[in-house]
Amino acid sequence: MKFSAGCRAPAGRFVMGLCLPALRKAFLFFAFALLLCLEFLPAAGTTLAKTPSDLVKQAREADEASRKLELLDEALKTAPSGRGLLGAIYFERGLAHKEIKDYVAAINDFNICMAHAPGMIQALVEKAECLIELDRLDEASQTLEKVLSVKPGIARSYVLKAIVYEKQGFPAKAEDEYTRALHYNPHSALALEMRAKALLRSGKPRQALADISALARMERHRPEIFRLRASIHVKLKDYAGALEDYAVIESLVGGDETIVKEKAQVFFLADQPRKALKALESYLVHHPSDIEALVLRARAHIMLKNEDQAERLLSDVLAMAPVDAAAHLYLGVVAMRRQQWDHALAALNRSLELNPSLVEGYKERARIFVKLDEPSRAIDDLTSAVDLDPSDGEIYALRGLAKMKRLLFDAAVADFSQALQRLPGDPRILYDRATAQFHRDDHDAALADLNALLAPNSDMARALSLRGVAHYHRGASADARRDLDQAIKADPKDATLWNNRGFFFYKTGEYKAALSDLNKALELDPLYDTARHNLDLVRARIVESNDSAPLRESLGEASLFRQTESVK
Repeated sequence: MKFSAGCRAPAGRFVMGLCLPALRKAFLFFAFALLLCLEFLPAAGTTLAKTPSDLVKQAREADEASRKLELLDEALKTAPSGRGLLGAIYFERGLAHKEIKDYVAAINDFNICMAHAPGMIQALVEKAECLIELDRLDEASQTLEKVLSVKPGIARSYVLKAIVYEKQGFPAKAEDEYTRALHYNPHSALALEMRAKALLRSGKPRQALADISALARMERHRPEIFRLRASIHVKLKDYAGALEDYAVIESLVGGDETIVKEKAQVFFLADQPRKALKALESYLVHHPSDIEALVLRARAHIMLKNEDQAERLLSDVLAMAPVDAAAHLYLGVVAMRRQQWDHALAALNRSLELNPSLVEGYKERARIFVKLDEPSRAIDDLTSAVDLDPSDGEIYALRGLAKMKRLLFDAAVADFSQALQRLPGDPRILYDRATAQFHRDDHDAALADLNALLAPNSDMARALSLRGVAHYHRGASADARRDLDQAIKADPKDATLWNNRGFFFYKTGEYKAALSDLNKALELDPLYDTARHNLDLVRARIVESNDSAPLRESLGEASLFRQTESVK
């Protein structure tokens, strides 16, 4: 039997007819299943995790505190009653509230956290910090004691205790607590930074420098650390060190506008006004209305003895900003340079009315009071300056000089000693302290300072002369003669040195040599009253020796040197 081609086709269509309905059903089933899956999948950008643990994890990773709180509140809705998880949620809520400075809410969260997880000591530490922020210091202290009774090795707890002591006005106790923190964690950046700042406030810049240098080695990426170290270098008169720190800051932050002005201040202190002026002129091209920079430019001109130019610049500044305290301050300095004391005082008074915290204003006004022979008023101003900046050794040195003017030599020695704690080895201050030691008849102490001063530089004429006088008073006439001779050889144009040796000759009975030296002193300085008085003593002694009559030194023996002059 033969089959034709037409007989196969129907069979093929029959087979296909059976397959197509089955495929349609399968397709519809999978499509329906897919739709169901899509219905229950979250939209793009929504939270994938729904368990409380996952929500806590997401909260920790969130950037905004408000988002953290949303996630944590959602976690609380489904969190089981297990203590551990609830404690973690409330701890994170406390941190989020603390981040937005809602310290009351944060404290409440930390309390609940501790109720659910009593062993979470970190919650107590965070609570203590919030209490400090709210100035609830007694509560903070009690909380920290609880922490340390359980875990005495938490460095941050000691840092917080130190902050409490500082706020309560106990700086020494605060320093002790910072030191304890560093005992438990020598690499605590927080403890190093806080102790450095505390030491600086307590007038201990050298110790502060050690801490901040250790911190700078640990955190080289933080420009604020190098800025703080630069300010400490300035306190210690290490201006090269300060400029090195500013170079580091510039490498970290680039064109920070404040750096130019801060560097200018350092250039002034380093007696480099031209460098300061160059930097300021370049800066003012792009910032012509920057009042602070304009005032600093005027200061540069004052240092360059361009007082007229400085006065014009300051007048322009005050036309733009009539209540700028610094502009009034430097107008006062211009008047001081011209010895216009009334104008200077008026300008400085105005500057301090506008800014009672302007340390330089008190220092400059004190200098005027010393010039006007009003040392008590100078001491008052310098005491105000010390209260504002106890780390500035120069203020103590200036106050020591003012106290010498009032013949308060013990108090002057104390101030010079404070100054030397801040500026160790400063030759000017060592000389001035030696002078005060001499005046209170402590010749051994005076010699100790003078020997320290002359050890690195034996040609300091004033120091040599004063040491000669001290040697004489200790009965070492040969040493006295040697130093007095060497002083005049070092600086033959200094009238004080001729007066001192002339008085030495007078005391040793070498009247002709005394007359010669004292006349030389008056030749160099005709207004030198001490030398004139000593010359009268010598002449009277010569007359006495000729007449064999006793001399009454009713005027007393004059000072051998001028009290407030510094070593040359």
